[in-house]
Formats: sequence, structure tokens, C-alpha cells
Amino acid sequence: MDERLLSGRAWDEFCDRLKASGRRLLQDEFPDSPREIAEGYRHLARLTLIGLQWGTEFQDPEFPRFLRFEDDVTKVGGPNPDNTYLRAKIRGNGRYLIRGRLNGLRDLIVSTPEGDMQLEQYGMFAKLDASEIQADADGNFEILISAEREPGNWMPLHPDADHVMIRQFFGDWESEGPAEFDIERLDREELLPEPVAPGPFAERLDFAGEWIERSLVYWNRYTAEIRQQVGPNRFAPPANAEGGEPDILYGNGFFELEDDQALIVETEPPDARYWSFQLYTIAWLESLDFAHRLTGLNHSQLRLDSDGRFRAVIAHRDPGVWNWLDTTGLREGLILYRWVWSGTAPTPSARRVPFDAVREHLPPDTPSVGPEERRAQLESRRRGIVRRFRR
Repeated sequence: MDERLLSGRAWDEFCDRLKASGRRLLQDEFPDSPREIAEGYRHLARLTLIGLQWGTEFQDPEFPRFLRFEDDVTKVGGPNPDNTYLRAKIRGNGRYLIRGRLNGLRDLIVSTPEGDMQLEQYGMFAKLDASEIQADADGNFEILISAEREPGNWMPLHPDADHVMIRQFFGDWESEGPAEFDIERLDREELLPEPVAPGPFAERLDFAGEWIERSLVYWNRYTAEIRQQVGPNRFAPPANAEGGEPDILYGNGFFELEDDQALIVETEPPDARYWSFQLYTIAWLESLDFAHRLTGLNHSQLRLDSDGRFRAVIAHRDPGVWNWLDTTGLREGLILYRWVWSGTAPTPSARRVPFDAVREHLPPDTPSVGPEERRAQLESRRRGIVRRFRR
């Protein structure tokens, strides 16, 4: 294994896999419009960024660190724009301590997955959410993760657990979080991490290459299968995802709209601590630009109608209502809704209508939104993303 890296072969093989993935983007299984091809290569670049970071820099379970895994730029596997994701490598025979400070964050989930869905690792072994975590008056807390029961905040550590995942939920983007986290392995004998060595680094390059390669193919097939089952301009009932959090119900829908059409989404609000609707690309399963455009709404951002129901308009142009979901010009896309910590599980409905007739299909008292209010709505989103991701 040392020889593979020292001779340059391990790096060449990584680059060859990346080059092959770029060629595969042009095959029939992927979309072929100029915009979608450009998005595809950007997606591959993003996968490369995340895969190399996770695969080569954050794979030490003796000295784990949290990687901000997905954000407003790096997007893999349908991330929620209302979440900030952190992950840290662990080993199933260890004893770990997470220290944190909430900083006004209201909801989060800490879990111990087996790995990644695209690597056919679906186990989800333990979890804690914000309502179960004891914190002091300043929001400071500690969580122990180990095989044996311990006092205070504790999570059982399964032998097959691969990493710790933290999902932070942001309803009001301008006022909540982000929280702070650190992780330490308590039972390690080494005082300092080992310097990088040829053999282990070659293995990490192999892992990163496989992760990138399989991510590209897996999520395209995943959404294609769901699309075939659900069909256009309708929704599937909400359900737990294989390998996902048990507290999260996901529902999928797909829009297909010509330039002069709109899709009206309607549902009874779920009895949930958190819920949302978000738009995604189909092949790449990336959330659309949520920092600068209205591509999603959560329970804190949306407005209910006077009859207590939620209605949103998915359209290429601004329909002049608060609950607009902007396609960003895509004629086809994925609609993903989430009911989290929910006591009910309604299935939304969808109606495709002429864009010029949108008002005829909404309650008569639906308020209009003018340019200034829309500009303020968009600027609030941008400020919230800058605050959360510090860009």
C-alpha cells in the first residue's frame, strides 16, 4: 500500500475515477440540457470537495473533529436548507464526549449512523434531540457516547456506528443559532495524532474516490425511481426514509411546468415542531439557491391562509403572494416536504393551473406581496444564511 502512494499510482487512480465520473455525466442516464450539464459538473466539483474533506481530513476516530458537511454551497443527497449538518468520525468500541453550547438554537438531533446511504449503509443506531438534552442556564451541555450506560446526557454506542451526525434546525434564520460543538475520545491512549503516512493516506484516497463516484450515480437513480412511482405534479404520502432519522417524515413530489403554468400546493398543517417545503434538482438532488431566492419555506417563514390551511404557488415568475416557491427557471424539479416531530401526517395536494389564473384558485382574501415586501423577504433570507455560515 505504501508503494501505491509513493509511486503516484494511488493519486493517479483517484484522478482516473474522477475523470470517468465526469464522462459519465454525459451519458443518457443524466439530463442533457445546457443548464443541467453545467449543474452536473458543478455538482461533481462539490462532491469532490466534500469527498476529499471527509475522506482524507476527517477519518481519525481517535482524534475526531466535526466537519460542517453541507451548507449553502456543498449539497449532497437532498440536504435541508433549514439544517446545518455536522459529522465526526467515531469507532464503535470507543467512549466519546460531545461538549456544546446552544446559542439560542431551539432544535437539533444528534445521531450515530452506520455510514452513508450511497454506500449501502443504512443503520441508524441512537439519537437525542433538543428536548431530551439537559443544558445549563447558558445553554452549555455535554453528551457521553459509550457502550455502557452513564449518568446525564448519554447515547449508547453501537459497534457498527461510523460517525456522529448533528442536525441543527433553523426556523427563524435571523435569530436562531448556530450552536457550538466539540468532540473528544476519552479512552484513547495516544496524546497526539500520528503524522500522515503513505499507506493510510492511499486508503483514504481510495475511500474518497469511491464516495464521490457512488454519490454521483446513487442519487440520480434514487430520484429517478421515486419520480417513476410518484409521477408529475402530485405528492406521495410522508414516510420515514431508509437509513434516516425516525423523527423525520419525508414526502416527495415533482413539478412539471411550462412557462405559462403554475402549481398550487395545499395541505392541512401537520402537528409538528418543524415542517417545510423545499425545491431540488432531480438528477443532482441539490436544493436550489436558498440564499438569494425563495426556493423553500418552513413553518416559521410561511403564512397560513385565513382558513388555517397552507397554500403555496410554485412558479417560474413571482405570483405576488407570500408563499411563492421559485423554480429558478427549471421546468422540472423535485418538491420535498418534511414533517419533523409530528403527531399527524397529512399528504399535500397539487393543482397545475395557468399562471395568469393563479388568483382564481386561491382564497379571495389572500394578501398580495409587492416588490418592496418581496425584496425585504429575500434580504432576510440572505442575512440569515450569512449569519449561519459566516460568509
